[in-house]
Amino acid sequence: MPRGTEKVLYSFRASASDGTTPYSGLTDVKGTLYGTTFLSGAYGYGTVFSITTGGKEKVVHSFGNGTDGKGPQAGLTDVGGTLYGTTIGGGSNCGTNGWGTVFKITTSGTENVKHSFGMGTDGISPYARLIDVSGLYGTTYKGGTSGYGTAFSIAP
Repeated sequence: MPRGTEKVLYSFRASASDGTTPYSGLTDVKGTLYGTTFLSGAYGYGTVFSITTGGKEKVVHSFGNGTDGKGPQAGLTDVGGTLYGTTIGGGSNCGTNGWGTVFKITTSGTENVKHSFGMGTDGISPYARLIDVSGLYGTTYKGGTSGYGTAFSIAP
């Protein structure tokens, strides 16, 4: 491909089950790219998807009723082939709106919530990507003891 030539690999469709509004960048796991969409998917709460460099897209996980997370906005972090991410809403606290989650997901689609943010003292709405420095670290947009956000760590 000539320098500076852009090639569209995949176009997300409005109100599609493949998800819409991919805010974040992609993460490479052994040559397959993984990302998140903020909205849509099978239940409307966003997706984790994979895409090949040839443009074959597949939904790995659709966020469900909100308890597994809602609205993933940040990218995914690869730790030994398992992906970790955050959602700005949902979780097991405060109903389906919730305060957000940290989740892990296998490349085959098995998703587990590692942490549901509670009533705000542990943080609200983690918008940013997690980083891996001998453990996972992240930030929240709001919450904490002063209400202006938190920095947190969580074991993978």
